[in-house]
This record gives sequence, structure tokens and C-alpha cells, in this order.
Amino acid sequence: MSDPTQPNWKWFPPVKTDWSLDVVNLLVVIGEQSMIEHAQPITASFLCALPRLIPAPQVFLKAVRPARMPDVSAKMTGVYSGITLDSVGFFANIIHPLDELPAFSFQVLDIRHADKCLAEKTARPNAAGAVGRRAGWLARVMSKVVPSSKREPSKSSVLCGRPPRDEETASQEPSEARATARDSASSPPTSGNNDSHKKPLQCRKSTRERLQDYLSHPPMAASGERPAVPPRLFSPIHILGVLSFLVSIAIVVCAVLWEDGNAIIAVTLLSLMSSLVGFASFWRPLLTPRRHTNQVPRGDIIIRTREGAFLLVRCTEDVARELYSTTEECDYHVGNRAHRMLMALGTVLLMLGVILLGNCTWNSQVFIGASYIILNGLYWGLGMLPRSYLWDLSRYWCKDITPPDAKNANKPQGGGGGGHPSYTRTMWYAIRETRRTGWVQISGAAPNTEQWRRWLAEAEKNARDGNREWKAVERKNEIMNVRTGGAQQEDEDEYEDQAMSCAPASQVAPKAAQGNRASFF
Repeated sequence: MSDPTQPNWKWFPPVKTDWSLDVVNLLVVIGEQSMIEHAQPITASFLCALPRLIPAPQVFLKAVRPARMPDVSAKMTGVYSGITLDSVGFFANIIHPLDELPAFSFQVLDIRHADKCLAEKTARPNAAGAVGRRAGWLARVMSKVVPSSKREPSKSSVLCGRPPRDEETASQEPSEARATARDSASSPPTSGNNDSHKKPLQCRKSTRERLQDYLSHPPMAASGERPAVPPRLFSPIHILGVLSFLVSIAIVVCAVLWEDGNAIIAVTLLSLMSSLVGFASFWRPLLTPRRHTNQVPRGDIIIRTREGAFLLVRCTEDVARELYSTTEECDYHVGNRAHRMLMALGTVLLMLGVILLGNCTWNSQVFIGASYIILNGLYWGLGMLPRSYLWDLSRYWCKDITPPDAKNANKPQGGGGGGHPSYTRTMWYAIRETRRTGWVQISGAAPNTEQWRRWLAEAEKNARDGNREWKAVERKNEIMNVRTGGAQQEDEDEYEDQAMSCAPASQVAPKAAQGNRASFF
């Protein structure tokens, strides 16, 4: 290896103190795009008040806080209610990510409240009580022999609303939901006092649940209530927060050993700044439950993406209003006036801390710069994880109940018209499961022409009659007078605006990956 003292060694500075590390001030504010995505999850937990170094702290210095959670653009319509919206809620998109649905795909989900779902599963007739008491000694003996993975859910787990661990018992829920929905297709099912407004079941919370509730909303946890959707206790956001706190302590300890006063004050100011602005933005998700006890139709929702995918969600009106009909608002713990004062103080601390960082010793600048580089990389990597890793959605129980003959709608198959994937065939699958076409006309899923109205009437009739093998695409071609080659026949004596028979591009946009093999209609 060449000797640094030789004249020809001029590519790099030979002494470490010759390296200029003034760019460490820039490292503090780099990484703004990754921190914008994590700003709301970070401030949803009380750990946001933990003093620590965070990349791009200027992201939290906002004069106006968001009033609601971000939503996703999609056409959403109530099957029975007819309510139509142009977006899907934040937590609903975590349960079923719409961007993961392929073009022209179809899926049916059953979403319920976990506590009510398990309470119904474990409910037994009163006549069986005596039999259960006589068999108590046998149950105690079998509990010593049968492995825990084969046992029924315990009473405590049922009362706490935890999802069932036995996949066999959980798989029975979708079939029951589908049978109930199909049997009541002639009239809209209702959800009244007996189903939607039961008194919440109480149970003794575990230490993990209590700690999670305190981090989400301390006053509510002290009163014994549970937040609707709290952050996960061991979420990557919490782990990174604790890690950055330990890194900040390590930097201060090393700065004391190196006798670097500027580094001690700079790291302390930046850490206190993160605590102030984090506490000023501390919030919790606020869902909108249904307060009335009157009889209402079921809350089944049909969602249509811009790629032509359909998602049918079977749920009660309570779940529909919490996840779909209303918005998830942000309930902040600090008022607007106090928030502005804390933001102003945090801005001053940030400016003073950045100035002092430029006057630290060489060792401190290396340590601080490396810390910001590592934290930036970790937060960028955190953006690649699903959002379900950050939020505790155990409040809801979700199961895929897509019928076998409707799966793989985005692939060539024989049922419902056969051929390659098309928008018409996928829409027929949705009509076949809902047995209704009102949502199609309300949401604008099909053009409002005489031909399409005729096709919709025939589709609804075949769906109600249980004719699941109806050739939807072929019948549409016959009604539309389409030739084999795809060109539409036109009568010279009659004129019809062809644009009326096509879906607007703003409503349905195909994926480029489908190419020429997939068509809209």
C-alpha cells in the first residue's frame, strides 16, 4: 500500500482533521419525503414526546395540522343504502389495500367487529347449560391432554375480542354470512338492536394491552376504555423511536467524554425540539360510530377502482359507518393556540441546534452524521413495510369469502362469458353476488343507455334466479349489436352517439399490463 507521506499520495487528505464535515448540518434536514409519510403514525403514540434525534424535523413544524386521515380515490357505493363516495377511508384501505387489486379482479370480504363475531360463535342455547356443567370434569381432564392449539377459544379471549386462532372455526363464518346474504336478497337485510348495539363485553386487559392503550390515549386508558384503532405496541415506528433515543443518549455521553460542549447542547436542543413538536401534534384516530338503535339496512359496500376491479364488502351498518361512510378524524390532545406556541419554540430550538452542530469537534460530527445517515436509511426502509405493521386493527375481523367461480376474474376462464378478462364479466360477478343493479346505475359503473339498461335488467334477473353460468359478455354483444370482429353495426337511417355506450375514461382506466388481451366491455 502506498505511503501517505510520499508526494504522489494526493488523492485524499492524509490527516482526518483535514476532512471538512460542515455538511453535517445538511444531514439534519435530509429525508423529508420519507418522514412526511411517517409523520402521522409517529405522532399517534405518546412516544412522540420521547427526546431523540429524528431526520428532517422540519416536517413536524406545521402551522396547520391535518384534520383527517388520508383517503384513497375509488368509487364506493352502498349496495342497499345507495350512498356513493369518491374515496375509501384510511383504515379500510389497510384492511384491503386497493392498489394490490389487479385490473378486472373481483373479491368478496366479510368484515365484522371481532368481539361481536366471537360472542356469536361461542353463544350456546340455555338448554345446554346443564349439559355443560355435567361435562365440566371431562373438559378439565381433556384440557390436560389436548394441545392448546386444538382447544376452543377461551372465555377471556372471546370477551377481549381477539380473533379466533382455530382456522377451522373461523372458516365457518364466511359460509354463514354468504348464506344469510343470499337468502335475504329479496329484501334488504336490517341490522337493529339485537346485533349492532349490544353492550360491550368487559374483560381484564393484559399488561401489553394496557401499555398500548396508555401510549395511544392516556386519559381513555385510565378510565378503562380502549381506543378504536391504537398503534401497535411493537410497531417499527416505536422501535425506531426508542433506538433513536438511545443513540441520542450515546452521543451526549461521548460528547461529555470528548469535552465537546457544543455537541452536548446541540443534541439536547434537537432532542427537546422533537419532544415539543411531537407532543404538539399528538393525536388519536376518532371513528364515527352509529348512535341510533333504529332498524337500518345492511351496510354492504361495493368498491370499484380505476383499473376496473370490484370489491364487495359484506358488513353491518356499524362497520360501514366506521370504515367507509364517514371520515377518520384526528383528535388532538393540544389546542390550536398551544400548538402554534410549541411550534414557534421548536423552530427556535432547531435553528440553534443546527448552528451549534457546525461548531462541534471532528469526532462528534462524525458520530452525529453517521447517526442521521443510519436513521434516514431505516425510515426509508420502513416505508416499504405494509401499514398494517403500524396499526392495531384487531377491532375488526376480516375473511375472504370470494366464491370459487368468481376467483381469478382477472384471468381467462370459462364462466360468465369466457374469453379474456373484461370489465363486463367482472361487473357481472359483482351483480351475481349482490343480486342488485341499483348500485351500478347510481355509481355510473355502466353507461346510461337503453342497451345497457336492458342488459342490467337481464343480469339482475339471472342473478336472482341463481343462473351463475349466464353468458354475460356474449349477451352484451348481442344487445349491443357487435360483430365478431369487434366493429359496431350502424344503420344509415339511424344515428346513435357511440360515446353514450362507452364508459368514461375518468371512471374506468385499464392497466397497461393487460395489453390488448383485456377489454373494458
